[in-house]
Amino acid sequence: MNQDKQKDCFLQQLDQISNEYNLSNYNQFNIFRVMFKLHDEKYLHSRFISFLLDPNGSHGQGTRFLALFLEVMGVSNYSLDGVTVNPNEQNRREIHNIDILINNKYKQAIIIENKVFAKDQTKPEEEDIYLKYQLSRYYYKLAIEPTNDKHEVVSIMYLTINGKYPEYYEHFPEDVKGLFNKKDHLSDIAKWLDLCLNSLSEESDLKRSIEHYKQVRFEFLNDVKLALKLKEITEKNYEESKKFWQAESKDIDAKYHTIKDQFKHIKWHIVYEFYVKLKEVIEVTFGTKVEDIDKEQVTKLTHSDNKAITVLVFEVDNTSYYVCNDSNGFSIGRNVKEKSSTDFKPLFKEKRYEYFDFSEDTVFELIKPEKRDEVVENIVDELKGYLNILCK
Repeated sequence: MNQDKQKDCFLQQLDQISNEYNLSNYNQFNIFRVMFKLHDEKYLHSRFISFLLDPNGSHGQGTRFLALFLEVMGVSNYSLDGVTVNPNEQNRREIHNIDILINNKYKQAIIIENKVFAKDQTKPEEEDIYLKYQLSRYYYKLAIEPTNDKHEVVSIMYLTINGKYPEYYEHFPEDVKGLFNKKDHLSDIAKWLDLCLNSLSEESDLKRSIEHYKQVRFEFLNDVKLALKLKEITEKNYEESKKFWQAESKDIDAKYHTIKDQFKHIKWHIVYEFYVKLKEVIEVTFGTKVEDIDKEQVTKLTHSDNKAITVLVFEVDNTSYYVCNDSNGFSIGRNVKEKSSTDFKPLFKEKRYEYFDFSEDTVFELIKPEKRDEVVENIVDELKGYLNILCK
C-alpha cells in the first residue's frame, strides 16, 4: 500500500471512531469548559457535586438529588431530616478541610473525599493513628476530638477516578475501615448524574447544567474504550499515526482537531502500561513488592501541560530504591532525602525520555509492546548492576 493510501486508510478509521463516540459533541458550547479548568477537583467537581447534594440549594429539588446519591452509594441508614451540606452556596468554607460534609439534625455525618488528582495527605511524623492519615483525621475531628461537637459518622466516601483505596489503608484504625466506602467517578458518579437527569421531566437551566457537567466529565475522565480503540489503530498504523499525533493542529484538517485532543488518553495508557510492565519485571527479578504507579500523577502528566514526575518505589534487603522519570529522563537510585553522588544514577543520557514527551520518537515508540519491554529490561539490567555495586 502506497503512502497516500495508508494515510487515507488511517483517517477513515479516525472518522469511524469519531462517529461511533459522537466526538462532535465535544465542540458544543459548555459553560464549565469556559469557566473552569476541567481538572479542578475543588472548585469545579467538588463544588458542583456539593451544590446538587444540598437540599437547600437554589436547584429547588430539596432532598431528591441527595436521596438518589445515597441510593447509588449504598447508604441506607441516614435520615434526611434537617440536612446541611458544606460547602454550599451561602457558605463556601470547607469544615475541617473535608471536601464535602453532609450533616443532619441527629448529628449523623457523611464524609466525602474527592480525589481526582491530589495525593492523600499523610503525616508520617504523627504517632496518633487517627491523626496520621487524612481520612482518619476527618473521622477524629467529627467523632472523637473533645473540643468539637460529637457526630456519628455513618460513611466515609472516597471518590477517585478508578475506585482505588487510599494510601496506607491497611494501617487505618479499624473503626475508620468499617466506615470506608470507595467509589469512582467513571461509574458511580456517572450513574447518579443520569438518575438526577431522569428525575427532571422538563427542560430547564438546571437540567442543561447537569448535562454540561456530565459532558465535561466524559471529556476529562479517561474514556477507556475510546482510548484503547485509538491506541489499537495507532499501533496498527504506526508511521501514519505518528505523523498525525505529533503534527501541530494547524497542520491538519480542522475536522480532526477534536479527535486529536484524545491523544492524551492514548498517552495515559502507554505510560501506565509501561509502569505496570516495569513493576512486574522488578517484582520477579528482585523478589520484592513494588508500589503501584500513582495514576493521578500519570493523568497530570498526560492530560495537561504539567511536567509531572512519575516514580516507582520498592525495597530490596530493607533498603528503599526508586525508578523515576523527570527532567533527567529515567534515573534510578536509593530513596533517601539527602542524596550523595552514589544515590542517583541517570539512565540513557543519549535518549530523550524527559517527562515522557511524545513529540520525541523514542517516547512515541513505547506504544510498541516490544519496544516498551526492551526499555523495561534495560532499566532492570541497570538496577541489577547498581545494586551489585552498592552491596559490595
